Amino acid sequence: MNIGNIESGNLTVKVVASNRTSMTLSTDKKYQGRVIQPRHDSFGTIAEHGIAMIIKILVEDSTHLILFDTSGYMQTVIHNLIQFKINFKEIEKVIISHGHLDHFGALIPIISKLNEGCEVFISPLSLTKGYYANTKSGNDLPPEDFGISFKQLKKDGQLQFYGRTSRINKDIVYNRANENKVKIVETRVPENLYTGVITSGEIEIFDEKELPKGLYLGTSKTEYDKHTFREEIALYINIKDKGLVVITGCSHTGIINIINHGQKLTGIDKIYALIGGFHKERESTEDIENVVSFIENLNPKITCGMHCTGFEFNRLMHRHPSHVIGVIGTEFHL
Repeated sequence: MNIGNIESGNLTVKVVASNRTSMTLSTDKKYQGRVIQPRHDSFGTIAEHGIAMIIKILVEDSTHLILFDTSGYMQTVIHNLIQFKINFKEIEKVIISHGHLDHFGALIPIISKLNEGCEVFISPLSLTKGYYANTKSGNDLPPEDFGISFKQLKKDGQLQFYGRTSRINKDIVYNRANENKVKIVETRVPENLYTGVITSGEIEIFDEKELPKGLYLGTSKTEYDKHTFREEIALYINIKDKGLVVITGCSHTGIINIINHGQKLTGIDKIYALIGGFHKERESTEDIENVVSFIENLNPKITCGMHCTGFEFNRLMHRHPSHVIGVIGTEFHL
């Protein structure tokens, strides 16, 4: 798919909600202006378990704003957007990466602040209620066996967690959107947002080893399938002569799968920047090493894993010159 490109220097990604806030990180000269760490403008920002980013794209004389994810239920993203003096009415598109509370938590109140005609992109699967369960051992069972064995696994204490999914309430979303003349775009396919900017659609699974282990999604308390996060959406931005910028929410489908999917979708192999949550907190050091080595071979200019990425990934990734710590207020000028 030919998605076009945007000129180098016309893309800014700003972290407006994440797990950490800081005013003391230094901006390393090695990034050559690609990364600017926050200073006084981050004073008073609030952190929570979640993530949100403002993506600013300059096309000729026009500026376009995309809000990628809305962080958690504490609505810190609203507080922080006000702190950074970002005008809600200038946001043209909102992307919800998947149906977990730490990524859609502030969606409803944000819809009330958006301009008429703003579009919210979301997978319909993020609006579907269901059940989830995870085995303590992390071992995968055939889905039909898991459903049959669910009660016994629960009785034997073999489940780490289980319950109803924390999906977005579809009726509330549409009611609020209709009240404010905001458009909800339910989509499972790639969407061209602007020239050079495209959503992933459903992410192809090239390697099932990257998927969460022992995690199941059910349509009832006894009928389950392996949870492969068909609702997850990533964002790909093609920078002219630089390559793809990959924006992720949590990377439940695996950051390598997301990269491979973007390369296949766009026909662009070069990866310029990786920014977002990589979901490596619960992985073994060996598994994380494999991912870090994969990224090192790609040799991007920026690798910033935040939110659910975990300390071990950042410790290992630090050996590569692309690695950067991202906090609320960190800006990427690409």
